[in-house]
Amino acid sequence: MTDITALPADPEPYVLAEVRDGTGHLVLNRPRQLNALTAQMYLDLRAALDAWRDDDAVDHVLVTSASPKAWCAGGDIRQVREAVTNGRIGAATRVFAVEYALDCLIADYPKPYVALMNGICMGGGMGISVHGSHRVVGPSTVLAMPETRIGFFTDIGASWFLPRVSRPGRRDEPGLAVGRWLALGGQRITGADAVALGLADVLVADEDFPALADAVVAEGPEAALARFARDPGPSAVVERWDEIEQRYGAGTLEEIVAAAPEDLEGMSPSSLVRTFELLERGAAEHDVRSCLERELRLAADTIARPDFAEGVRAVLVDKDNAPSWEHASVADVDVAAVRALLDEKLPLPL
Repeated sequence: MTDITALPADPEPYVLAEVRDGTGHLVLNRPRQLNALTAQMYLDLRAALDAWRDDDAVDHVLVTSASPKAWCAGGDIRQVREAVTNGRIGAATRVFAVEYALDCLIADYPKPYVALMNGICMGGGMGISVHGSHRVVGPSTVLAMPETRIGFFTDIGASWFLPRVSRPGRRDEPGLAVGRWLALGGQRITGADAVALGLADVLVADEDFPALADAVVAEGPEAALARFARDPGPSAVVERWDEIEQRYGAGTLEEIVAAAPEDLEGMSPSSLVRTFELLERGAAEHDVRSCLERELRLAADTIARPDFAEGVRAVLVDKDNAPSWEHASVADVDVAAVRALLDEKLPLPL
């Protein structure tokens, strides 16, 4: 794959890193863009985590946001689209390779990794948080995986964690149907929902995030989180669990589209097929790395297809929200070809 340096460099550091009192502290510092992750940000996060992994001066990692509105709105997908439309698909694929390798590193990190997920947390922002060991949300946290709307698919290891969401007290009963609901329609959920589903560990008051960050440095993750944790309250998703299962628990994607047309209207049919089939594979997988390697193969193909450039154009560039998709419906998509892609994997650059 083409080297990632073929993409434009960041004009200033968007990731700040320091070590203080046993804490390796990373700050996402691109607030005007809601911390949308550039190629360089992935590299900078990876460099810090690699350096701290075997550093005895670092007991745990804390990741915070410089934006009061957002943890991270996702990857800077416009940067990737620009590379694709300029014929640099190899460079664009390399971005996903580095991103997924970072997600895998976080999932396997040997030290506590504390992510303070304030405000908006979408797409790639979930990749650098949900895989961590200590995931903190607030009442104003909004989480979503909206990729099917832009002609992509639900990635960043979501094919591992979405099929495994579950209800409180019933963690041994994964909710694939609810995972499908989250992925296919890019549903938005709250911090309380994330805790209930197992996508976050602790909810704290929105106004306590700065004090909690200081406490993690002073007291360590366990003591700090125990002191600031609040009752997350009821989850609207859990209350709707049986309804969602009824609509999204069908055996085929066509049945789901028929049962939930209002959720899936406007989504790329190709993206819906890819996401549905990917979650089926992920539900049977044994580790997150295998899921990410499959996602990387799918990403390399997806960005080269017309729906990706068109979807990003419609939603993020021209913002007319009127994409012209390659296929009219999911029935027109070559499912066999998608399944053949999913039989292949690309190695992560670990």
